[in-house]
Amino acid sequence: MKTVMIVAGEASGDKHAALLVKSLKERSEIRVIGIGGDKMEAAGVELIHHAREMSVMGFTEILSKIPFLRKVRRDLLETIKDEKPTAVILVDYPGFNLRFASLARKSGIKVIYFISPQVWAWGKRRIEKIRRTVDMMLTIFKFEEDMYLIEGVDAHFVGHPLLDEMVEHSEPETDNFRQAHMARPDGKLLALLPGSRLQEVRRILPAMLESVEFLKEELASIGKSLDAVIGRVPGIDRNVYENIVKNSGVNVQLTDESDLLMSSADAGMIKSGTSTLEAALHDLPMIVVYKTSWLNYIIGRMLVRLDSISLVNIVAGKKIVEELIQDDFSALKAARLLKGILTEPQVVADIREKYSELKTILGGKGASDRAAELILGAI
Repeated sequence: MKTVMIVAGEASGDKHAALLVKSLKERSEIRVIGIGGDKMEAAGVELIHHAREMSVMGFTEILSKIPFLRKVRRDLLETIKDEKPTAVILVDYPGFNLRFASLARKSGIKVIYFISPQVWAWGKRRIEKIRRTVDMMLTIFKFEEDMYLIEGVDAHFVGHPLLDEMVEHSEPETDNFRQAHMARPDGKLLALLPGSRLQEVRRILPAMLESVEFLKEELASIGKSLDAVIGRVPGIDRNVYENIVKNSGVNVQLTDESDLLMSSADAGMIKSGTSTLEAALHDLPMIVVYKTSWLNYIIGRMLVRLDSISLVNIVAGKKIVEELIQDDFSALKAARLLKGILTEPQVVADIREKYSELKTILGGKGASDRAAELILGAI
């Protein structure tokens, strides 16, 4: 039986990689070992480290984690030596995985990358390193495949796994969710998605809650009520959210059913990242927000070469949703943008019309199956 190693260090990577592992196991007798979260473990991955240990955000926070991450790399290299896997599959998480790709390649193992690092955001210097250390790149955006092929990297566009992961919710399900989370049936429901990392939730959720307080006042002045619900991500304890909410004094609720929340809400305030694409696929009108430490922000602005932070806007190649970054993310400004979504039908119609193009751009369902076929063909 062949053994492969897979490394996914974040919640989104855990979800995407779990589907990939399922597709691999459906097609071959294969053993999978590596780093991942609960979903990958449930899919049959033998974990060397859990992804929750790898969580880190920003340029300053990573410094304290460097000794541990070096130990993790040593553990993986030791496992390669002992278990002799046929290949290592790296899933996103470039700060760790690009370095590990080089070490794995030196060990003589085939390196396959699923979900490309966002080299289009960080500049193309990393492409040279990828060409030297990655045998096959599986991209989730067509423009990434085109970019890599021009640079001589063996790249294949497989589509975005979000389309495979999405759960379609029926009208009775969304009606029941709204009834359970709303004080008035004629009111409005706001989804809050503050990120998948602990540091993000602690920094961004308080600012979101301040915006909710303003928004409730704005809507109350025109006779409308608002209920807000936070989507909790696996791996972050409920107490973290509950303590932040308690300290804010704002009345909001918490759910573990983020998919259903996005399908049921009238609008969303969402931290930039994969969740913005997910919300768009659920047809949820939103604003995208982001806030980090000033040092991280200054370093990021020096390194990132994009005018937009939202994947919805980046993938579409045009502005679909409003973005509020750092100081621009003020409670009052966010509240007023959301008020427009919640009270002006034409604003919602314009956003949803532009969303309709995204499913075509993302390549349709079957990304995990296409990736599995390519991987098995290569090993």
